[in-house]
Amino acid sequence: MAQPFSFGFSGDDIEIDSNDVQNDHKSGALALREHSSISNPPQVEARTHDIEELLSTLPSKISYSYLDIESPKGYKARLPRRELFDIRMQLMAEENGTDDAPVTGLDDSDIKTNVYEGGFKSWECSIDLVKFLLDRGPRKDLDDLCRVDHVIELGCGTALPTLLLFHYALTQSIPLYLTLADYNASVLRLVTLPNLLLTFASTIPATKSPFSAGQPNPLVNELNGDLEVTPELIASFRQALASLPITFTFISGSWTPTSKLLPLIATAPEMNTFVIASETIYSPSSLSAFVEAMIGILSRVRSGKAIVAAKRVYFGVGGSVDTFRIECSNRGAVAYEIEFDGLGGDGCGGGVRRCLVEVQML
Repeated sequence: MAQPFSFGFSGDDIEIDSNDVQNDHKSGALALREHSSISNPPQVEARTHDIEELLSTLPSKISYSYLDIESPKGYKARLPRRELFDIRMQLMAEENGTDDAPVTGLDDSDIKTNVYEGGFKSWECSIDLVKFLLDRGPRKDLDDLCRVDHVIELGCGTALPTLLLFHYALTQSIPLYLTLADYNASVLRLVTLPNLLLTFASTIPATKSPFSAGQPNPLVNELNGDLEVTPELIASFRQALASLPITFTFISGSWTPTSKLLPLIATAPEMNTFVIASETIYSPSSLSAFVEAMIGILSRVRSGKAIVAAKRVYFGVGGSVDTFRIECSNRGAVAYEIEFDGLGGDGCGGGVRRCLVEVQML
């Protein structure tokens, strides 16, 4: 039997903070409140963001903590994430706000239609997807997930599944094209990119440059702390991306109309494509827009699949896995639930049952 794969970070395990991972009841109640308004602001049109543009907005240091995740087969991941309080501090220090009101996501609201889509927080189903990817493992010669050319995370937010695949790419020398899309540009610059930089820094040996004044890598030795964002670190990050290569595309804005979104996503018929998403089908409008975007992406390539992590039913807001499967079928795709032991919730006091759904074009 193969030995369980571990990232090999030192230090004691940490517990998942229940206050930092959004649960069934809170998200359902707040989503119902936010989506019940009679009128909503207009949608933000999709657009791309240059990685250099995002890097230029990083603060001098990033406060982080680790999220420990273990799969049913015993594989472990320790994923670094930027702390919410650190985001608030950066926003307070900046003289000017951003055009999409990032403070909205830092209050008690989960979702506000066409304003904020929950990207500052980690969601339960994204952890389910990480567990599934952990059990698949990084084996290049056996695992088709490591033979894809392009990974697209729709509704990425903190991007936990992408962080895992990015770590695989860095440590296993796997060239990869990664597209990360979130409704809010503020989420991409304040959470998504900082988490990617933290993941990169976590792969650097403890005593190797580039760290401030020759200090050891804090992400190797500390479960939480501050990462100094030095010019040397940014240069090393750029060099690592170029040498493999790993290419990033960052997209903010609405999934629809797809005529605005799809031209922003790199593609070619021979480009094997893997779409991942979590908690994107919570309401009828979100479900419909997501399916349209996902099918638009998969229909452009000869080989592609999507894996969507979701709750079976989103009480009060109308989304469901059954409706999602019907929408996929109506658009020429087959969607089926994956048998996986790592899913939480049982519908009997333990929360709404959660699912992983695989989608492929017929």
